[in-house]
Amino acid sequence: MNLAICICTYNRNNKLTKCLDSIEKINLLNKFSIKIIIVDNSINKNSYLLIKNIRTKFKYKILYFNEKRRGVVYARNRCLKILKKINPTYACFFDDDCVVDKQWFINVLKIKQNKKASIITGPQLHKNPIDYKGKGHGNYQDLFEKKFEKSTEVKWAATNNVFFKYDILKKNQIYFDIKLNKFGMGEDQLFFSILNKKGNKIFWHEEIKVYETSHKDRSEISWIQNRSYRLGVLGHYIDIAMYGKTLGYFINYLKSIFFLLNSIKYSFLFFFTYQKRIETTLNLYRFYGKLMGPFVIKKISF
Repeated sequence: MNLAICICTYNRNNKLTKCLDSIEKINLLNKFSIKIIIVDNSINKNSYLLIKNIRTKFKYKILYFNEKRRGVVYARNRCLKILKKINPTYACFFDDDCVVDKQWFINVLKIKQNKKASIITGPQLHKNPIDYKGKGHGNYQDLFEKKFEKSTEVKWAATNNVFFKYDILKKNQIYFDIKLNKFGMGEDQLFFSILNKKGNKIFWHEEIKVYETSHKDRSEISWIQNRSYRLGVLGHYIDIAMYGKTLGYFINYLKSIFFLLNSIKYSFLFFFTYQKRIETTLNLYRFYGKLMGPFVIKKISF
């Protein structure tokens, strides 16, 4: 049996090096072989020399490809086309700036056996957690991560940390939605939501973990505001794609009410704790994004 690991990268050679180093240290069962698929999304092939030097001494085979069409959706769809040629038993996606836990693969196999899951995912943990007490900010990306207890069935997975049986792609023949290049996010949510809707179970487990290094821009309140708003707009697009126009509109506005009520609930403690101010901001901007989503989507030239 073999596993193909897909990593899309763009001008992050230092972080990509750390990511590959962590993959090389993963505890693996002997019956598995691994191939690493690197899709470089830079025009000038910025990772070519790095991969050329690494691959000669790397533990696993590395396949390098360049996708000149700018956008993570193009890069990820290139991965899917390569997977079709390789035809692996299993495949997974990691971000180029993550460090993979040593027990990741062993834990994946346990979940696969116990839960009979087609798709397995887990948390992306941050080395700079949010410091509410000291107001040291930290990495606000953590606010947008799934938080469950141990193991639970979920509706979608993110490409920063996901493992799946390749057979499910052969059966369904789907790709990441290129229209979502306009958003720069959400294509993975829609992709795995569709697979889930087609009957493929997705399980999240706390031990299927990767670690993300800090991003300076993600420690600012303005980043929370912008991301929450964009997620609100994006959510409307996904609701329509999943459920059709009429039901999609209804679900979108139902969710917008939920976020509005949450923002009102947290606002009562707005001036008392830093955490409540953050949660109020997150819910309020998500509400505004979903409220404006139908109008914003109409103006976008796809």
